[in-house]
Amino acid sequence: MKNKRQNEIAKMLLKDDVLKNTDLVNHFGVSIETIRRDIDALERLGVLEKVYGGVQAASNDTLVSQLKDWNKRSEQNRDEKMRITGRALDLIPDGATIALDIGTTTHMLAQQMGIKRDLTVLTSSMRAAGELCRLNAHRVYIIGGQLHNSEQISMGAYARSFLDNFASIDIFICSADGITIDAGATEYHEAVVDLKRHLTAIAKTTILVADHGKFGKKSMFKSFQLSDIDTIVTDDNLAENYIDALKEAGVGSVILA
Repeated sequence: MKNKRQNEIAKMLLKDDVLKNTDLVNHFGVSIETIRRDIDALERLGVLEKVYGGVQAASNDTLVSQLKDWNKRSEQNRDEKMRITGRALDLIPDGATIALDIGTTTHMLAQQMGIKRDLTVLTSSMRAAGELCRLNAHRVYIIGGQLHNSEQISMGAYARSFLDNFASIDIFICSADGITIDAGATEYHEAVVDLKRHLTAIAKTTILVADHGKFGKKSMFKSFQLSDIDTIVTDDNLAENYIDALKEAGVGSVILA
């Protein structure tokens, strides 16, 4: 009942800019303490913001102005990322040619790819490439370009031209620093955007893997629209109203882990 009530509150915020706490109490026939607990839960998910006497929809303009240290990002929402990568593995057929994006979730996915067979993997992540080489089970290509030291990724014009050597990519498994309904997928580093756009354009299927913390946040540079994404794999902490909005924006499907 609690989750159903919270989902209904989230949907109500799509219609009304501000909801009063007293109106929510009367609408659901529950105590003010119960409504406050629902509000606290939805606030933690980034669905709403508290205002005097009520709530309003959370702004989609939470700007990702800097990236945390890689190790800190790796530990953030780790359990959710494990579930996400487990579901994403089910979408990768043996023998496929895939492009694997940069990011902590895709790095975790690379660590688990030993259960797949005969993949050809293109990646600009040195960390992901290292994990794949240790598995010794797949053909691995490093997308060449300028090396970003702290992130251990290649980027820039030469990385883009490297892909001209490949006639076909089955799946692009991508990440994002921020995802909003209006801006789509966005990135902190300008130099990785062109590569992501190109991979989205040439891959037969694009799968975005991201935990709920990436949604409702926006970074500086736009990489691609939500309508370019065939499937989003995220965790079940993402609010139902956001899932509906993603589908309305053109995402093919949303899988919750």
